Amino acid sequence: MSKMLQSINPSSIPTAIDASIITYKSFLCTSSHGQLHQEPDLLWTESSLVNAVLYTNLQQDTLPSTIERIRNHFAQCKHGFQWHLGPSSCPKNAGDILLTHGLRHDEDEPGMAVDLHILNEDIPLNSNITILPVTDHALLEQWIRVWLFPVPEEIVRTCIASYTRVPLGLASPLQFYLGLLDGKPVATVCVFYDGNVAAIHYVVTLPEVRQQGIGGAMTLMAARAARSKGYRVAVLTASPFGINIYRRLGFREYCTFSTYEWSPEEEQA
Repeated sequence: MSKMLQSINPSSIPTAIDASIITYKSFLCTSSHGQLHQEPDLLWTESSLVNAVLYTNLQQDTLPSTIERIRNHFAQCKHGFQWHLGPSSCPKNAGDILLTHGLRHDEDEPGMAVDLHILNEDIPLNSNITILPVTDHALLEQWIRVWLFPVPEEIVRTCIASYTRVPLGLASPLQFYLGLLDGKPVATVCVFYDGNVAAIHYVVTLPEVRQQGIGGAMTLMAARAARSKGYRVAVLTASPFGINIYRRLGFREYCTFSTYEWSPEEEQA
């Protein structure tokens, strides 16, 4: 296990955020009994939870053939996949090359970090939210249904079946939390502990209860949980819905993560 980061260095924190995301998605892959393909300059996953290229360190002239190989593999399986690019990715124009080889750009998100010792805890929050640790598969199913809303039921059930393989409990590096308002599940968050930083993922609030301080309450609780475990630095990637909440808590932007996608349906179109 790596040593916990004790401070935020703007020049090195992007690499730490990138490494945390790679470790997290690798954990999801192996926990769901998937295949983690570790090549000298490429790391990619094949599982019911994560089909993605997580790490790319290739030369500009070798990337195109690698893209074709990965795309052909998933085409044969009739599965879509994602290609993640972060601060550690090479070549730096990998996104342009992905676009010219049949992938489409999905999103860009800033990578953010906060020193948990100077976390801003004085922000407006919803005092009526009850936050429960997810300790069994019944709560995990509720968590997944909120997180994925309004995804079709068939996809939700497939995801539930896959997540039943992911370990729960205090010994797991991945901790899930479910937010309830008047007894109804309305919000999610999870924290992944990689031994270096605490990564906050999937801060989600149902549309009908947004703008009520629930997302902030979920994020603050996750940050406090990380601090109670001795972590000094928390990291996350921010959606447009959440970035202002994270800024108010003290998170700052340090890098950008880009996601590209390919699906069999797009190939046939």
